[in-house]
Amino acid sequence: MALKIIKGNIFTSECQTLVNTINCVGVMGAGIALECRLRYPKMYSRYVTLCKEQKIDIGLLWLFKGSDKWVLNFPTKRHWKGSSEESFLHAGLQKFAQTYRERGVTSIAFPLLGADRGGIAPSRSLEIMTEYLSTLDIDVEIYEYDPLAQDDIYASTKSWLLSQNAADIAQSTSIRIDYVYKLIEAMQRSDIHQLNQLARVEGVGIKTLEKIFDQARSQSSSKQETQQKRLF
Repeated sequence: MALKIIKGNIFTSECQTLVNTINCVGVMGAGIALECRLRYPKMYSRYVTLCKEQKIDIGLLWLFKGSDKWVLNFPTKRHWKGSSEESFLHAGLQKFAQTYRERGVTSIAFPLLGADRGGIAPSRSLEIMTEYLSTLDIDVEIYEYDPLAQDDIYASTKSWLLSQNAADIAQSTSIRIDYVYKLIEAMQRSDIHQLNQLARVEGVGIKTLEKIFDQARSQSSSKQETQQKRLF
């Protein structure tokens, strides 16, 4: 089987399982973790509960089986304010190598563990990961984050948002209309390509993103159902 290094967006991977880097205190507020929070709200809710019950820890991997993808939650920090440590990567990767078969993982896409906000040099992260993943008998992809890579969910959410009336959005989502305008303005910027990047814009909070994304997804699902009914 193959180990591939890819520069791009991990959410475009065709692998069965995606890896989400997490902390042990119940916060998914940036980067890939925020994307997963928006894409898999049931997973996020369960993650918060598991953290409160102190069941998330370094070296313990939690596999969430979504309807489209599986997500392997991999702790790379104890607290979101802290740093990653190489020993955390070793502990989690060793556990994965020992258990992926029994968990039913057939292909998997990793980000560079601990290399974004964790403080570990990307080259060192890749070195540690390759040590454990290069000999596995499944396809493995390691993604180097590309801030310019396109995000399918962002594109569909943007398309929906810009086609709506701001006042209608404010009413249906209970978001203050000035925040709706902030979001519309942000989505028209040429330097924003992914959902997680919107959280860095002043005046655009995570709760706002959750409401907008949920509304966009709900409208898209309703539209698809209506189109399917017309086929019969």
